[in-house]
Amino acid sequence: MSMLKDSSPMKMKRQSILFCMRYPDDQGFVWRTVSRLRDMVAGNLGEFDCYIAFPELTGRSVHQFEHLKPIELDGYTLAARDKEKLSHFAQEQKLAAIVYMSAMPSTLDMAFLKSLKVATITTENDSFDHTQRNSLVKKAAKFILRRILHRQIHDLHIANAVKQGEWLASFAQIPKDRIVVAPNGIDCTRFIPAGDTSAPRLDPALRWVICVSQARPEKRVDMIIRTAARIMKQEQFSDVAFAYVGDGAMAPAWKQLAADLHISDRFHFVGQQQDLLPYYQAATLMVHAAKRESFGLVLAEAMACELPVVACAAAGPMEIIDNGVTGTLVGLNDEDGFQAAVEFYLQEPTIAMQHGKAGRERAEQRFSIHRQARDIANAIRQVVNKDRD
Repeated sequence: MSMLKDSSPMKMKRQSILFCMRYPDDQGFVWRTVSRLRDMVAGNLGEFDCYIAFPELTGRSVHQFEHLKPIELDGYTLAARDKEKLSHFAQEQKLAAIVYMSAMPSTLDMAFLKSLKVATITTENDSFDHTQRNSLVKKAAKFILRRILHRQIHDLHIANAVKQGEWLASFAQIPKDRIVVAPNGIDCTRFIPAGDTSAPRLDPALRWVICVSQARPEKRVDMIIRTAARIMKQEQFSDVAFAYVGDGAMAPAWKQLAADLHISDRFHFVGQQQDLLPYYQAATLMVHAAKRESFGLVLAEAMACELPVVACAAAGPMEIIDNGVTGTLVGLNDEDGFQAAVEFYLQEPTIAMQHGKAGRERAEQRFSIHRQARDIANAIRQVVNKDRD
């Protein structure tokens, strides 16, 4: 009896893409948007198996994934255990590329990553100081290291804004052919203006000025608190209150400042919230005083909810806000101008409404998360295909 040999082709294992997150999977806030974007990117990379790595899978994940498989691995600190796990994963899953969130090469063990023979990519979301200048010696050193020797660089740096891309090329001396700009986007089908059925999280009897950020020094919520104190002294603004949504190291100091200025009853610290939509929908105005901001997702989200915005003219807000049309930009250190802009919108509700509607239109036209997902997926695909060739 003869044995027939199976001539059907063996099914080849597909290559994989690994997206690395910096925080455990129970961290929400803007990280929900960041992780959702990665899920959408994976949806555009159907020819790959896509995974997302968190330093810790807590069992309390705030993320829901359709196209990504979560794994527990710290791709940033890369301790010995994580290196072993990543090496095994790369071999078993035919890893083609690792996509980081905000990981400059100088913060990673690039020698180890290159030993895996996979492409490394980073989406640059961090806020850099655009006023920094290199000394001639430092600029020359970066130029030689990154542009001539091609060390301490990823295969691709995806900037989240035009100014971010310019900073990477000029200050960090990343070769321009390793930089792609894919401006940040938001889901305008989710971030929508308040409707009749919206459930307010803030007292509807008051007009709320909202600020949303992590509690880090460069976010300068202290500037907003001082502005609020001066505004609250005026009788015409007796129905105005402020709310800060966020948390972090600076929160206790900011709470103490509000107490020292005797405005704790009208400047509310609501903490970090997993869902920002109800707060946007309850507000009259969005303010942002950060002196460094690569983009400013919360500004685009607020605009999508038809809020006019007042922000300091850092790099990101300058790309998001159409000054005098969707909001007002003020000088980085112009505290009086910041107060005047806030008061203007509180005194001119018709103009505030017009700027809010214009902001919604701008968000829909320019800041689509679907467009961003396609752009990032195409950039990743080009890098992987180039390595195949």
